[in-house]
Amino acid sequence: MRLFLVIALGLFLVLPGWAQERVSHVQIRVIDSSQLEIRYDLLAIRPGDSIYFNVQSRLRGNLQIAPEFVRGDVGKQITSGTERRIVWDALANGYALNEEIRATVLVKTGSPITANQLTSPAPIAAAQPPVAAPKVEVAPTTPSIVTESVNEPKPVTPERSIVSVPEQTNVQPAETKPLPAREERQQKTRYVGPAWALLSAVAPGIGNIFVQTPKPKVGIRPLLTVGCYGLVVYGLMERQKSQDNYAIYSVQKNMTAGEPYYQMANMHHQRYFLATRGAIVLAAADVILTFIRGVRNTKLQKASSITVWPGLQAGQLTAVARYSF
Repeated sequence: MRLFLVIALGLFLVLPGWAQERVSHVQIRVIDSSQLEIRYDLLAIRPGDSIYFNVQSRLRGNLQIAPEFVRGDVGKQITSGTERRIVWDALANGYALNEEIRATVLVKTGSPITANQLTSPAPIAAAQPPVAAPKVEVAPTTPSIVTESVNEPKPVTPERSIVSVPEQTNVQPAETKPLPAREERQQKTRYVGPAWALLSAVAPGIGNIFVQTPKPKVGIRPLLTVGCYGLVVYGLMERQKSQDNYAIYSVQKNMTAGEPYYQMANMHHQRYFLATRGAIVLAAADVILTFIRGVRNTKLQKASSITVWPGLQAGQLTAVARYSF
């Protein structure tokens, strides 16, 4: 009787391990220092089952894998066979492959397995107990988890991989989506070049607003426009007064009576000259300064560039910027 109990206990411990062997020959390698390729052989699968994988780091533990960065033979509707392939874009997912990691391929079962539902002959797997029981996680007799150092990429072939039966039967598989293409675009910047000097020639002070960086600065520059046009208007008024007084001086009969009008005409003419010349000097200075600032801005823009593209860091959508000079 004791011998019978020992034999029965041994079969109870060994047969489940055989029944759970559904994935084998797992290999991983790094592609272009950014993607992780996992190859495996799927021995038995049935409708409703799904394939998923885990990646563990020695330093950070389990890595969070976003479904949108996974493609290949993963999820539901995977047929049994050899050389099944999964590609995970780890760099786009926010992980740099610069540490020692290990990958495990697992099968999530949708309902109890029967011999008629298996897509490939596996008599031993037909003896698997119903999944309605509590969670059962069995490792093969001599398990070997795939571990590879990313610093020296080379294929590693383990003897077997760990296959587990999930706790619940209706687990949603990871949807397979194509990897999004990373599109780099040049950041749009406003024009801050020397062409704004043309606006300053028409409206002194206004063009200089738009060559200020990193954003336009108004300040007291509109007062320059008001001042220049005010001097021009004042000068024209003084010119008219000068002409009026000179006309009165011209009709006087003698020099004594006409001298005061001549002096008044001369005074108004000087005011007209100073006001108009002052407006020209201020406008010219603003045009020159705006042109010089615009040329300098153009040189700085050519010397440096900012490139922005979308990315994903730890599951969060981010904008990655690269500045070169």
